[in-house]
Amino acid sequence: MLNKRLFWSIFLPYLGIIAVLILLFGIGASYELRDLYLEQTSHELESGARAFAQRLAGRLTQVPSAELDRLCREFSRVTGMRVTVILPAGKVIGESSVDESVMDNHADRPEVQQALRGKVGQSTRDSATLKAGRMYVAVPVYDDGPMIAIVRTSFPISMSLRKLHIVNARIAMAGLLAICIGAVASLIVARRISRPFEVIRHAAERFASGELNHRVPALGAEEVRMVAQSLNTMAEQLHQRIMRIVEQDNEHQAVLLSMEEGVLALDQNARVLNLNDSCCSLLGIDKHIAKGRSVRTIIFKTSFLEFINRTLTSPHPIEEDFELDGLGNRILHARGAALHDAGQHEIGALIVLHDVTRLRHLENVRRDFVANVSHELRTPITSIKGFVETLLHEELADHEQSLRFLEIVLKQVNRLDAIINDLLLLSRVERVAGGQTIELRDERLVDVLRSAAEMCQQKAGQKDIAIQVDCDEHLFAAINAPLFEQAVVNLVDNAIKYSDRSSTVHVAAELRNDQIVLRVQDHGCGIPEHHLKRLFERFYRVDRARSRELGGTGLGLSIVKHIVSAHRGSVSVESAVGSGSTFSVVVPATVPEMSETPDDRPESTAHAAE
Repeated sequence: MLNKRLFWSIFLPYLGIIAVLILLFGIGASYELRDLYLEQTSHELESGARAFAQRLAGRLTQVPSAELDRLCREFSRVTGMRVTVILPAGKVIGESSVDESVMDNHADRPEVQQALRGKVGQSTRDSATLKAGRMYVAVPVYDDGPMIAIVRTSFPISMSLRKLHIVNARIAMAGLLAICIGAVASLIVARRISRPFEVIRHAAERFASGELNHRVPALGAEEVRMVAQSLNTMAEQLHQRIMRIVEQDNEHQAVLLSMEEGVLALDQNARVLNLNDSCCSLLGIDKHIAKGRSVRTIIFKTSFLEFINRTLTSPHPIEEDFELDGLGNRILHARGAALHDAGQHEIGALIVLHDVTRLRHLENVRRDFVANVSHELRTPITSIKGFVETLLHEELADHEQSLRFLEIVLKQVNRLDAIINDLLLLSRVERVAGGQTIELRDERLVDVLRSAAEMCQQKAGQKDIAIQVDCDEHLFAAINAPLFEQAVVNLVDNAIKYSDRSSTVHVAAELRNDQIVLRVQDHGCGIPEHHLKRLFERFYRVDRARSRELGGTGLGLSIVKHIVSAHRGSVSVESAVGSGSTFSVVVPATVPEMSETPDDRPESTAHAAE
């Protein structure tokens, strides 16, 4: 409200005081002027009555009535006063306004009675003759002792009041002008007093909004300047403290944001105090919604909630693994400990979450890999061992049988050699895909595809399979030729293995949106849909018995996947049972920004040529 502001608290009272004083002064002046004016009118009437009486002195009784009326009217015309001559008995013998013969006896008039007592009579009343308010003054007239008459003069009150109204109006106008001047003066004074406080208030609002670099100008009286200086000092100290707090908070937030581990801070009632983005990602919750809420309303994993309860009540840190369904089946390792404040008082619990899904997956892959390698190596080794023991037992008596056994042993040795070579190649390609770089050059792609087809031509000829290469002669690709050729050989070799006799394997490449798209299509038996997702895993086979029969190691497609990854590309497969399969490789057409590791290219090239 207005009266609550300092400006209005100063301005309105000052203006009110000035207005009241001027009003009282105006009213008093009006009454004083009225009394003064009436008194002046009374003196004028008295002077006029005495002057008329002086004019008639010594001959009042000798003047005829008509002559007396004429003198009264003449005097009235000159002075503007009504003149009446009254005998002591009250009879009117001279009148300036009306015929005295129609006038009543005036002995009962107040002014006449006062004059009969030898005083100057005065009265303000309505005239019984003229029916209007008038002021009367009666003066006794003496003739060497006795009173011989009374001269009465009068003046209309309306004329006096009209003049008084004019004067009062002028007084009112002057009062209004004085009030306006006082209002302006009050406004200036109130503004000068309140302005420094307004500046201080605005400065305080800016301080509250965080603008602590703002400073309050020192205005007004000494006390106000001292307040401004105190506010500036306070703002400076607050700014320094807040900056320290912000820096510390930024450091804490930077630490939390840079952590791959999820951090969840809870109070004693299991309400969320703070959490980082990694925690939100791991638990699948919204950071802004989670803060301040009970963890039981945002997390619904019973085992995890029980872990939180144990952490809040346990005096020692505890650890546990959880599998969260619905979030990609993540496996989280949680470590919980008590949370303390600066005074080392326990205020809740701190839980650190590690996503060990990939670690667990790698452990499973390692176990599966060891098991698969062991199984793949044990089969030929067992076969070799058995035939060698048979040869030793028979002492090479049957030459033909011994040769057949040795051919089988050689076949198994070649199989071992193929497995070991593929394992070595896969290891090298995995290092490249995992971070090491390879040298990429613009190569004419059709030469690489034809070279790969020639390497597979002998095996294709055994099944009367034609290899058709479809590629623009002028199509160049940024590739490592030996490695990329190895990937194409593996795809074509795989297509030949599972194609029917006298069929065709199509190898086509084209440029699409700055990408090279390579497609290897066969018309074989096809692959069931549920096998497609795992087709590029090491040692994964759709049909193990047929794969071993065809001489596969189970590593060819995995090698393709890692070679394509080393080229910053992707590989996919489309297949349907009975309709054949199509493997698609997509790699960038331009050289990606990467550096060359000197030892990579010769090693990869040498091995790819094996």
